[in-house]
Amino acid sequence: MNQFNASRLLPLVACVALTARAVAGPAPVPSLAVIQGQAPEKAKKITLYAVDEGRKTEIANAVVNAQHAFAFAVPAPKEGFYYLSAGDRGGDTRIYVKSGDQLKLKMDNGAYIVESGSAENKQLQQWNDQLRVISKPAGLGDTSSYVSFFPKLEAFVPKVASLKKTVNTPNKKFNELLQYTMDVDVEYAALLFLMTPRSKHPEHSQYPAYYQQVVQNKKFCDSKLLANGEAAGILRLYAMFTHMMAKEKPKTFPSLEQMSGLFCNDTIKGLFITESLGGYRTFETLTEAVAPVKKYLVTDGQMQRYLAAEKAVRKFATGEVGFNFTGEDMSGKKVAFNDLKGKVVVVDVWATWCGPCKAELPYLQQLEEEMAGKNVTFVGFSVDEEKDKEKWAAFVKKQEMKGVQLFGAGWSDITKFYDIKGIPRFMVFDQKGNIVTIDAPRPSTPELKALIEKTLSNG
Repeated sequence: MNQFNASRLLPLVACVALTARAVAGPAPVPSLAVIQGQAPEKAKKITLYAVDEGRKTEIANAVVNAQHAFAFAVPAPKEGFYYLSAGDRGGDTRIYVKSGDQLKLKMDNGAYIVESGSAENKQLQQWNDQLRVISKPAGLGDTSSYVSFFPKLEAFVPKVASLKKTVNTPNKKFNELLQYTMDVDVEYAALLFLMTPRSKHPEHSQYPAYYQQVVQNKKFCDSKLLANGEAAGILRLYAMFTHMMAKEKPKTFPSLEQMSGLFCNDTIKGLFITESLGGYRTFETLTEAVAPVKKYLVTDGQMQRYLAAEKAVRKFATGEVGFNFTGEDMSGKKVAFNDLKGKVVVVDVWATWCGPCKAELPYLQQLEEEMAGKNVTFVGFSVDEEKDKEKWAAFVKKQEMKGVQLFGAGWSDITKFYDIKGIPRFMVFDQKGNIVTIDAPRPSTPELKALIEKTLSNG
């Protein structure tokens, strides 16, 4: 049986296991999109990707059966481009999915045939077949050179305007997206060819005129690019191409701020920034590069990818900058870690349901009294769930808990960032907001007080 694994990234209401025979059975649920077909020879698995902010995101996979068949059922899909991949059996197959679609196709090493399905997919297949004139020789395994590619590109480009006019499905949203995407596809194929290592490369003077129009003052202002699963690669190629084509080469490679300035849509800038994070190997170089452009990380997904990159290069060593976590205080006001700079900060990650946390409370309150008047702030950060917020507030009042009491609504960013899997967890930060330790002794031992006093004296 083909297996279907749903992802939380789509509003799926059920996980459905389908065989090719089952697909042909009872009338489909109106909101259910069914994608089935024949896999390339020797393919073992087909993976289905959705597009999330210009990036392919795996949402399901189907095991190919003995007849080379596969099937997916996607309840209430978000309308747009999706991709099917057979792994190393050719390139990804781009399809268009909306609620109620019944798509049957045959995949063959990057090419495909729509045997039955929506008008959108039949139109998309036509374009894919036409585009292969220039997109097929872009892979690493191809041995063609610019001598054969450039004439094909020059012959194809003038045809695109007329090909756009043939896009006439009943779906206006799809028509506009495909017409926009056709220009993007041509540019991507043209740049990918140049940037792929080959035995023979042209001089700039040998480039066709098409390449002269690629570089623009402001590029990719239309958010439609984010519907394309190749958007991240398209942005990287364009940035590399502009650097390569610069009349006066800078002595150093352009900064992240300069490169993101090539684009005029903030979300697209954010995508380019997050796709560039892997090039930084230390926390210092990463944060320095991102600081001027962090304002362009405008979506939750982009910020999460940045935080993951930051975490990957951190060692959580003494002297590293502390994570700027936030929580809600008793009055409902948002308080950020950076707001507390200037004092030694002692953070207690706890919850009302945690017995060991409550056992430490008398010792913590005693320590707070002993440190009264000194340049120290004690922060209680609760990981109680949102449903227990009133319980948390009542507990804080009843126990007369002092310091800064924050509510994190579950295992939030602070626990994910510092990889906290058990509580209580005590952490100490110096007056500059830098880490002293993210695994400090508990208040029930004298070592915590000694550590705080040492940090105060070093400040």
